[in-house]
Amino acid sequence: MEGTSITIFGICFIFVMTSLGAAIIFLVKKTISEKYNVFFMSFAGGIMLASSIWSLLIPAIDNSENYASLAFLPACLGFLLGCLFLYGLDILLEKTESQKDEFVKRKMSKNQRMFFVISIHNIPEGLSVGVAFGSVLSGGGNILLALSLAIGIGIQNIPEGFAVSLPMYSQTKSKWKAFLYGIFSGILEPISAIVGLYLSSIFTFLLPWMLAFAGGTMIYTIVNELLPGSQVDDMKRRGTWGFIFGFLLMMVLDVAFA
Repeated sequence: MEGTSITIFGICFIFVMTSLGAAIIFLVKKTISEKYNVFFMSFAGGIMLASSIWSLLIPAIDNSENYASLAFLPACLGFLLGCLFLYGLDILLEKTESQKDEFVKRKMSKNQRMFFVISIHNIPEGLSVGVAFGSVLSGGGNILLALSLAIGIGIQNIPEGFAVSLPMYSQTKSKWKAFLYGIFSGILEPISAIVGLYLSSIFTFLLPWMLAFAGGTMIYTIVNELLPGSQVDDMKRRGTWGFIFGFLLMMVLDVAFA
């Protein structure tokens, strides 16, 4: 029962933190400086990388004992499949945007595209949380590690929620509308967490593959989305230190709860 309660808390926590980040818009009187956006983006990347290593990839290897000398196989192939999944999604989005008929007539604004991209990339984050707690309920995981992953992702969801609501406020001129956009951007996270929880608790033999898959999607997101956006010419050092602090925070949480 305790594990179930903590699982429910962890899944709800990641969504609440996104909503909390979106709610910051009510405290804003003017557009936030780009230098803080760079720091928050890099900070989120550092958290996600540490989470991928200690809470997903290492447990994937630890749960592959049945593969003997090939214990690395599920982690490597699952990781690659996770990267290929988001790569295919990126290609699909690019093809959609290249259609020059109806899409152009109702072309997305830059802010709406940000909302869409962040919403989509909340899927692997939610999936990773669900898989981590699913491994606990199936008897093959550490509940403190799963909880630290949920806390880490929840923390980085605060700037993500704010990153959606802020530009939407500039576009809609309504703080309530911007707040709702921020909330809706995170709705896929608890949904995908429930999917990951179900799959990993029912198909236990797939657990190491799913852990590695989630890790692959998170690291692909870091390299493809977060790091390029943090390397602004005159703010590279700020982005670098944001990444380092995020990584250190999540590493401390993971190791302390191990």
